[in-house]
Amino acid sequence: MNTTNPFDEIEQFLGRTPFAGERAWGRDLRTADVDVAEYDDEFVVTADLPGFDRDGIDVRVDGDRLTVAAERDAEREDTERRYLRRERRHESVTRTIDLPATARTEDASATYRNGVLTVTIPLDAVDADEGHRIDVN
Repeated sequence: MNTTNPFDEIEQFLGRTPFAGERAWGRDLRTADVDVAEYDDEFVVTADLPGFDRDGIDVRVDGDRLTVAAERDAEREDTERRYLRRERRHESVTRTIDLPATARTEDASATYRNGVLTVTIPLDAVDADEGHRIDVN
């Protein structure tokens, strides 16, 4: 009898897990770990990209989405050895985050320091006239 759940396999393939704390084995290594915070005047995305060069990082806004992508080749040249086996790696990670409607993407900035990318996007002030509060009884 097969005890695997096909939905678990789909989530693992897509790099998502519904219970990340309990089932971290499903984490996709091609995605970057991010923290997303929204403050009154700015939207901040912090991504862990250890070992990537600044030139290999691409940050783009397309419509209402922010995409962070990074690539690197982990190839080392060693002329003194005769290899019986040599593994070359090309690594890439990517992450896409939905932006709030009030994001001013043209004023966005990004910094990369000690393997951590921080993208800051200013937000327009929300007009108090854009709706009203409904009390819950």
